[in-house]
Amino acid sequence: MSAILEAYLENLPSLKRFLTRYLKSREGVDDLAQECFVRAFAAEAQHPIDSPKAFLFTVARNLALNEITRRSTAAIESLGDLSDLDVLEDRDQVAVDDVVDSRERVHQLAQAIDRLPPQCAKVFILRIMQGLSHKEIAARLGISVRTVENHVASGLIRCKAFLRSQGGASGSEEALGEPANLAMSVASVEKK
Repeated sequence: MSAILEAYLENLPSLKRFLTRYLKSREGVDDLAQECFVRAFAAEAQHPIDSPKAFLFTVARNLALNEITRRSTAAIESLGDLSDLDVLEDRDQVAVDDVVDSRERVHQLAQAIDRLPPQCAKVFILRIMQGLSHKEIAARLGISVRTVENHVASGLIRCKAFLRSQGGASGSEEALGEPANLAMSVASVEKK
């Protein structure tokens, strides 16, 4: 008896379970298991196989991966050109790219603020993120209005420099002009 045939018959149930893990369903597993045997048997006819069970499972894995690729390609091709479809568009729906971009900009801004000296960061957050006036910040922190102005200016300069160094000058730097709006837009995006 062929070593591949023997390995196939002994390991058929485990081979099918193995294939099911890749395909996530029983559909097509029997056919794929048979295809696995046919290919392994044909390879054995060309040259002897040292580890028939291992070879069988390797062929099964390769066939399963090919099947996954084939199915995903078929799904994409069946969609065709969606722009030709006459579908109502929801203009209020936020694009996934916008959500990701907003989150990335907020993350970069948070990293920039995190690199500020502690007192400067407090003042910067109170002014830029919470919209408090210089006078309100000075009263809250027990410092002069002039010190508040210096911290805000320093915070802006340092944050812009950090964002430029991170390659975020195009979108993230504008966030410094209106970070409160950015934070609110991200919050509203996450609620949708």
